Amino acid sequence: MIKERIDALRRLMAEWGWDAAVTVGEDPHNSEYTPLRWCQRQFISGFAGSAGVVVITKDHAGLWTDSRYWIQAVHELEGSGIELHKMVSIEDKDWIRWIADSVPQDGKVGIDGLCMSMGEALQLENAVAFKGASVVSKPDYLEALWPDRPLLPQGAVRLHEDRYAGRSRIEKLEWLRSELSGLGCHYMFLNCLDQIAWLLNIRSNDVEYCPFVISFALVCPDSVELFAETSKFRANVLSELKKANIRVHPYGEVGGYIGSLKADGKILIDSGSLNYETGKAIAEKFGRENIVEECSPVDLAKAVKNEVEIEGFRKAYIQDGIVQTRFFMWLEESLADGKRITESDASDKLHDLRTAMPDFLDESFETISAYGQNAALPHYSTVRGQDAVLEPHGLYLNDSGAHYSYGTTDITRTVPLGPLTDLEREDYTLDMMAMIDLAMAVFPEGTPGCRIDAIARRPLWQAMRNFGHGTGHGVGNVLSVHEGPQSIRQNLKDQPLLPGMITSDEPGIYREGFHGIRHENMILCTGKGGNEFGRWICFETLTRTYLDTAPLLISLMDCREIEWLNDFNETVYCEISPYLEEEEKVWLRKKTLPLEF
Repeated sequence: MIKERIDALRRLMAEWGWDAAVTVGEDPHNSEYTPLRWCQRQFISGFAGSAGVVVITKDHAGLWTDSRYWIQAVHELEGSGIELHKMVSIEDKDWIRWIADSVPQDGKVGIDGLCMSMGEALQLENAVAFKGASVVSKPDYLEALWPDRPLLPQGAVRLHEDRYAGRSRIEKLEWLRSELSGLGCHYMFLNCLDQIAWLLNIRSNDVEYCPFVISFALVCPDSVELFAETSKFRANVLSELKKANIRVHPYGEVGGYIGSLKADGKILIDSGSLNYETGKAIAEKFGRENIVEECSPVDLAKAVKNEVEIEGFRKAYIQDGIVQTRFFMWLEESLADGKRITESDASDKLHDLRTAMPDFLDESFETISAYGQNAALPHYSTVRGQDAVLEPHGLYLNDSGAHYSYGTTDITRTVPLGPLTDLEREDYTLDMMAMIDLAMAVFPEGTPGCRIDAIARRPLWQAMRNFGHGTGHGVGNVLSVHEGPQSIRQNLKDQPLLPGMITSDEPGIYREGFHGIRHENMILCTGKGGNEFGRWICFETLTRTYLDTAPLLISLMDCREIEWLNDFNETVYCEISPYLEEEEKVWLRKKTLPLEF
């Protein structure tokens, strides 16, 4: 089927005079999780990963993706005729260089400009310009090959209450307009769904695992023009939005509205996320001289959580700590009783336990339920009927999370199901040390995450082990489970870690064909005071799910790591046990007994 689709696309390319067609697989909002309507990369290639670029030419078809998806891509591309091109990281732009080398003189490169950012499209234009080649935008160019293409989601819009947000939408808009004034701007165009949801305190279920409203927003001096499916807004929601002078327009009218706008000042855009088509419309209306290109101030503001949000996260991790205690107890006892449990069974059980919790809204991402060698795939996806049966030996990895009304969780635990090999125990211990070392880090104010990434990798590097993904990502407040602008990873990025930022701590070790191990806690960046050397930052661990100590080789750990682990598990027991039944308390007490050293 994939080969036939590629052949059909090549016939269309011949009609249009294209020498290459690029499918980046994004939606018009540069979202991480793509609504089904815009899963174009998967449609044309069969590759289901969340990052990658497909390039089709007359005689070549290629997928560019980073190390998280190499193993997955090999399986999913088999028989398609599409070649895997391995990128070092998600920021790598090798596909642009490949096109520049391959496109003929005066050639044409086709893109869907609604689903490619301005920044990326301009990089592509600049890369092929030396050959006199051009980039042509044709929105929805795969539509002709996709007769059953999904429609826009129709989930109702709901308000994210101030008691969970900590700041009203009116307060946020006053702050943003002050920021815009400082930049000499009268307007700002918001393209990213998480930024719109945060700024206007609205949520929906338009994107799987992300409670966003598919929308664009134009912030004006006295109003906000919100472009979304109007049928999704109930009267009470419209009434609340009207108090902040937020007016709702049909989603498809954004380009026409911009064209009719009286442009009497400068406009702020973020070209890294703004799609190419809308960017062109803004440029035509305002003129290049009136466009200010900066990173959106909303991105950083939503990453620095206020006290109300932080307390919400703490409560959410208590809820998830209860759930996970019950889940791992069920898993251990089921296997001890000889029950047949598959990866899907385990995932279903965890989902059922979460849905029973007060204030549960949804899972925050697809649960990774991975046994043995399947856990060696960092982004393994369980397929019912093809999933592994859990056996009473080896390691089981579960990476999952939830949205509660007041906070979002993301937790990974790797647990033993029975006897382990010496290598499994060693890897398990080294990875636990890596996670603990980062949690204990103290560093000067103003330090970006790329400069402390090595703290987590040190125990692994000393044993000549490593992992290909980042060590930590930000987490949104009932938004996306992955958010920036902060991160803890090797890639150079100058965004400092600031008090109030919540970031994951998740090093891993993956041995293809054998096992995968990841321990993940969520850490809150907080101030540690100052002295004559400056001001200092440290982390508070928010997660309240026990860490299994049974597989550890204590001889590899130092006393500070063991003390941290004992303190953490004791905190988990003290804070979770009041919500448990008696037999659950007894079970958790055994799991959290201190290590002796």
